[in-house]
Amino acid sequence: MGSKMIIITIITVFMLFVGFNTSAYALTEEESVAIQSLLEDARRISGTPGMSVSIQSRDDTYFFSSGYANSEEGILTNENTIWELASVSKAFTALGILLLEEQGFLSMDDSVVEYLPWFSLRYQGQPVDMQSVTLNHFLHHTTGLINRYHTQHIPEGNTPDMLQKTVEMLIDAEVVFPPGERYEYGTVNYDVLGLVIETVSGQSFEDFMEEQVFRPLGLYETYANRGKVQATGQLAQGYRSAFFMTLPYDAPEFRGNTPAGYLFSSSQDIARWMGIQLGIVEDIPEIFQGLIAKSHEGNRSVAAVDELYYGAGWVVNADQTFIQHAGGNPTFATNIFLFPEEQLGISLLSNSASTNIDMLYNIKDILDGNISQSYQMSLMQISDIALSSATIALTLLAILFFFLGVRRKKQNRKLPLTKKRLILIAFWLVTTIFIGILCLILPTIFGASWRSFLVWQTYSYLTALIALSLLSASITWFVYCYRYKCS
Repeated sequence: MGSKMIIITIITVFMLFVGFNTSAYALTEEESVAIQSLLEDARRISGTPGMSVSIQSRDDTYFFSSGYANSEEGILTNENTIWELASVSKAFTALGILLLEEQGFLSMDDSVVEYLPWFSLRYQGQPVDMQSVTLNHFLHHTTGLINRYHTQHIPEGNTPDMLQKTVEMLIDAEVVFPPGERYEYGTVNYDVLGLVIETVSGQSFEDFMEEQVFRPLGLYETYANRGKVQATGQLAQGYRSAFFMTLPYDAPEFRGNTPAGYLFSSSQDIARWMGIQLGIVEDIPEIFQGLIAKSHEGNRSVAAVDELYYGAGWVVNADQTFIQHAGGNPTFATNIFLFPEEQLGISLLSNSASTNIDMLYNIKDILDGNISQSYQMSLMQISDIALSSATIALTLLAILFFFLGVRRKKQNRKLPLTKKRLILIAFWLVTTIFIGILCLILPTIFGASWRSFLVWQTYSYLTALIALSLLSASITWFVYCYRYKCS
């Protein structure tokens, strides 16, 4: 072989070696700047104090942070800041119960009453045959327990028995459809699975997850117990927005909802978690490797919703090229995207529910070369702005009509009420009463009380209704006073 051929061969081998060991998503400086800029814009527009993004590719991990874990104390976010995971928690709980199945302690085809014999449901007023309701129904959200009607069963509290109390609140709950008929998301399904884990393992759910799942997987900044994570000093403060302001808010504790929405983790650990899901991180116990793949299998026993199936704590498309789960708590918003074929994972953790978690699509676009991206406000933020603006406008109008009526009454003489005037007064009086009743019953439309409704939704829903009621009452007063005519 001539010297030229030797040189060409060496160069070719070198290029092949470099090619096979370079991530398809090795970020350029331009892409890094674009992602950081997107985060800064998102934080500014949404009012979110802090957010953190992690990107896990085949060979590299990237972290981007913006803002504050606690703005009052000036604590900046970083990859070790710990956040509430909200419903991103479900994939961890699902892995925990699949682990118990693999160890032979249960089967997902078992009836739930084998482990919780006192548990019962009703459909159209009649008892459900609980022998036919399996753990798989809870895993895949096919029980008929759904968010629209059953989140009110989650009681407040932080005592160790709250998981038991939460599931007991579901006894004889009226399901929306017969178990197994279809898939509709209901967070409380995973609280039931959490209690099954406690029953089978003989440990608290929190201890089981930390000892049997998190630590074996090398997740040392992931917790199930709020007290433990608070002791680290790394937990981000939660915030909520209302009336164009973002303020710290200590939401009620729902410890009984821990399996479904109150695990805690950092971007550092979530990056590793994504690597485990993608098969990039291999230094984990062998037993978990098959379980991870199993958790990505969408439930095909029911029809897809928007072309997506629910696996074990993950939403997946038909060919499993896209695996995702988002979460939202009163003061935190989270999201994870996984692209197995590309060996790419992207996560977002933030300490405000107003963050638009769909910005992960923008980050994916940047990674695909579409550098120019803009942040779009979330529906919650848009609603709050609209309702806050309406509150101010309606209140000002109410004040105006009230004083116009007072002025007319003081300065003019009273005439007898005409039939037309009486009808008009009656109309506005009935309108005022109707709006007042609506103020009282609106949360029940969502299966909640005003207290629980305002924990999860913006205060401006209530203030806008009150302002509308005041305006209607002021118009009634103004119409009544219009009978006063100039002398």
